[in-house]
Amino acid sequence: MTPYAIAADYKTYNGLKDDDAVPNNLTALLRAASLAVRRYTSVCVYSVDDTGMPVDSTLRQAFMDATCAHATAMNKLGIDPDAGGAVDVNVTASKSISGASISYSAVEQENAAHVRQQIAIGIAPAARQILDSIGLNASGPWRAG
Repeated sequence: MTPYAIAADYKTYNGLKDDDAVPNNLTALLRAASLAVRRYTSVCVYSVDDTGMPVDSTLRQAFMDATCAHATAMNKLGIDPDAGGAVDVNVTASKSISGASISYSAVEQENAAHVRQQIAIGIAPAARQILDSIGLNASGPWRAG
């Protein structure tokens, strides 16, 4: 499968300069993000070229932007697609040391783990908004012709 975005697109999307560092696993992030975009748009009808890229320039740009948005979200949340997706770290809820007890609220960590899981198996909200804004996966009547 041809990714919908490359490293240069990722840099442009994120406002990075040519010499700014990108994630070491950027190729894997863009590949996984492209697959997420493809899954999200799998019921949409649009023309593609021989490589599977949308022919329409507006769609092509949206696919690229959505791919970069999803890759950025995965990177910021520490999701490594080559490691099998989101890996949640166990959170200690309480400790006892020499008779003293300390309890921690794990709600934030649990919420963050839930978000990582949703993005690892679905699509990032920013990517979804990009695709929805041009009418992909929007509900309503279909018009042909």
